[in-house]
Amino acid sequence: MAATILDVAKLCGYSKTTVSRAFASPELVTEKTREKIYRAAKALNYTPDAIARAMVRGRTDNIGFIIYEKQYPVVLNPFYSPIFESVLQTCSQKGYSLFISSDRELRLPNGQACVKKQMDGVILAGHSDEQIVTDLRRQNMPVVLLNNALDMEDLLCVTTDQYGGAALAVEHLVERGHRRIGLLAGNFSPHVYLSRYSGYCDVLQKHGLKIDGRLIRSIEPTVEQAIAGAAELLSMEDRPTALFCTNDTIAIGAMKAAIRAGLRIPADLAIVGYDDSENSRMIEPELTTVRVDKTAMGAIAAEHLIAQIEGEPPRKEVIQTAVELVVRETT
Repeated sequence: MAATILDVAKLCGYSKTTVSRAFASPELVTEKTREKIYRAAKALNYTPDAIARAMVRGRTDNIGFIIYEKQYPVVLNPFYSPIFESVLQTCSQKGYSLFISSDRELRLPNGQACVKKQMDGVILAGHSDEQIVTDLRRQNMPVVLLNNALDMEDLLCVTTDQYGGAALAVEHLVERGHRRIGLLAGNFSPHVYLSRYSGYCDVLQKHGLKIDGRLIRSIEPTVEQAIAGAAELLSMEDRPTALFCTNDTIAIGAMKAAIRAGLRIPADLAIVGYDDSENSRMIEPELTTVRVDKTAMGAIAAEHLIAQIEGEPPRKEVIQTAVELVVRETT
């Protein structure tokens, strides 16, 4: 029969309450007392029940990583996979467990969002709307937004310099002498889409270049959609000589379309991606892209959520991580 907390109390000579406190709130017990209790627990091979600890502390030490359904599963997503790994590492260091699901799993039949498992807080990754955040807050659930930004009271958002990254990419193409620069824009959240679109437009206007709607395609961020969108642009009589693609997956699709059209990269068509995923270095020629510090994004989101769970008041803030242009062989 497995040892119980009463067995530990009997062996170490302390009350059940003191033993429970040593596991649930060790900072409230002296070091000498803790050591004696832990020795007794080890001798008996006793492990405190997680549910019981949660009831005592009012917390489960569980965090939810909720991702937009079109970007699920995370392990296969070249952008979110390293972010999730960073969140996981930070949670582990802080003593929290991490659970993952898509936002579809939050939806009740009436359309409201509800965390169905016991969680202390959630990170909402990717496209999210105000209603999801509002529904979760009604459940007293701390929320941090990741790779998105919403203008809501006391909502902390962790994103990256979406506008600045797009501007870097297009400036680079202009510096390379390109004047007809196409845009393949993935249908991400409004925050990401509009920021990168604005960076593209503003740089063209800065250099006196026309914003030609015929050179712009809004597509789902898949290789197949990118191939189709790029093929349309490359079939034009006055086709673009360069493409800015708002993520690396789209850029890879554009490269495939260019090769199928018999074009040389970058001699006939220059291409810049966004995110600096592993795929950008695995393809030939290697992809020029905008590097995002995904490790920092995940760690910052997890640290701020845990701070809220542990009592820090939520605040309205948008934290942007830095970006940099990584020049490789496609420009």
